[in-house]
Amino acid sequence: MELATHKVIEGDLVDPLYELYERAFDPLRWAAAAPHTMTREHFAELLADKRVVKHVVFDIQRDNRPCGIATLTNDLSSYEYVSPDYFAHRWPEEFAQGRVWYVGFLAVDPDYQGTGAVAHLVGSICQVVSETGGVVGLDICGFNEESMRLPAALLRLGRTFSPGVTHRRIDTQSYWAYEFPTPA
Repeated sequence: MELATHKVIEGDLVDPLYELYERAFDPLRWAAAAPHTMTREHFAELLADKRVVKHVVFDIQRDNRPCGIATLTNDLSSYEYVSPDYFAHRWPEEFAQGRVWYVGFLAVDPDYQGTGAVAHLVGSICQVVSETGGVVGLDICGFNEESMRLPAALLRLGRTFSPGVTHRRIDTQSYWAYEFPTPA
């Protein structure tokens, strides 16, 4: 496997990356209340956005097939669902210095789970952030937190690349359903 970072991705690579992204997030269509996938158009816009660095893992044994992708930015305004004010208030010094980062998504093709693709992506992100220190935010749905224990797994993996990393929950969003009985 080989990892590359890109400021802009356009052309022939967009469709294979979108297919990978959809396959990786497909289980969340039924497991998470909030949508976790972008349309192809929005995905292509994000890939073309120079403010967001794309970390892509390729399988060099299989014609450079993309098998993982993650996004990282320190321009939080590049994600409409992230509040820069929230992060600026909590980490004012780091925010002012451009040391608050956001991972928009991390996706590994299901065929490549358990192959080290996630480690390549996390290692690449850790390398960027470790150069100056700072804070990395990301959102994890309840399903991935409970079934995959993703926050703890990412912490363990992150510590292999950057000892001393800590983590904490900074916010939570709950979805509630109120069920009304069918009238007799």
